[in-house]
Amino acid sequence: MRAGLGKNICVNVNQSCYERNCLLIYITAPFIQRAVSEVHQNMWQVKELAKIIGDCQYNVDVVDYNDPHVKLKHRYDMVIGLIPRDIDIYSQNLNPGAIRIAYLTSSNIAFTNAQEKKRLQELYVRRGVELIPRRQGGEISREIESFDAAMFIGNEYNLKTYGSFKMPPVYYIRNNGYAFDFETDWGKKSPRKFLFFASGGQVHKGLDLLLELFAKPDFPGELFICSSFEREEDFCKEYRKELFETCNIHAIGFVDIESTEFKNIVDECAYMIMPSCAEATAGSVLTAMSAGLIPIVSRECGYDEGDVILLDDCRPETIERFVVRYSHKNAAWLKEKSTAVKHTVGTKYSRKNYIQSVKDAFDCIITEREKNGGAEFFKK
Repeated sequence: MRAGLGKNICVNVNQSCYERNCLLIYITAPFIQRAVSEVHQNMWQVKELAKIIGDCQYNVDVVDYNDPHVKLKHRYDMVIGLIPRDIDIYSQNLNPGAIRIAYLTSSNIAFTNAQEKKRLQELYVRRGVELIPRRQGGEISREIESFDAAMFIGNEYNLKTYGSFKMPPVYYIRNNGYAFDFETDWGKKSPRKFLFFASGGQVHKGLDLLLELFAKPDFPGELFICSSFEREEDFCKEYRKELFETCNIHAIGFVDIESTEFKNIVDECAYMIMPSCAEATAGSVLTAMSAGLIPIVSRECGYDEGDVILLDDCRPETIERFVVRYSHKNAAWLKEKSTAVKHTVGTKYSRKNYIQSVKDAFDCIITEREKNGGAEFFKK
């Protein structure tokens, strides 16, 4: 590993000796840390992705996707990562005919930016307050149209947000859940208890809508909030009463999913609820599902009918109708549905599913390149 002018560059992470080089533009922390954190699926996935690229006989260098100051010295036969965005650190270091693969982990960023702004405007209409956008990102350029392929963690609904582009071949990649080793305490679980489990961007994720719902007088339900709301001072100021002075709303904050605290919360809650405005196979949903929570989520979260309970839309009255309906389910139904949810994670969204989907994508990309006369890049 050598230091650039910005974040570190992790060089030849597989310690291989192949003739070809690949630049992986994603995150570097998992290659620097001694133990891989479980805080997010991508911490594990990026290391597996690097291994799979190595199995295709490439030496792999890894740089951080949001570091514009990295100085590259190698020339690369393949580049893959969270590109093309407004940061270009790679184009001058590609060999002729190099393979370019976009690794997409969200809906089209232009769409997500617009969706968050729309939610903030709706909040302004409801409460007369302007909050800071938290999920705005650099948009993907039309350069993606000239890429060889795209790997996409999302479903067909999410992919439609890229409709303004003439996309290269797109290969769906499975996000993964977890194999928690704790058993559900069915004596504690209640259909009236809902978990909001998310990261940053509370309005983007729909927490404002849930707070306004659960704060209604005598509302028949409890909301547990495990998110990074504390980092958003303007949000906390506006929703101080709902967050901290409402008896059926439990503002917990960030929770380690390997902790006893997380186990205790999922023992009590029956559902995970997230009316987000833009995602792509949201990882927090899979984390909750892995613990047996029944997901009630927006279609934008990137799941198909049958895997989750899909909200018809994210209007306040719609969310209320769903919460009230499912808060009356009996224990037998909860247990049956929870078991089915965990089975879905184990069969469709396991770590093995992620690995196999990435391998299948590379196999198809390699086959396609060979058909188009680029077989020299794939000779053993």
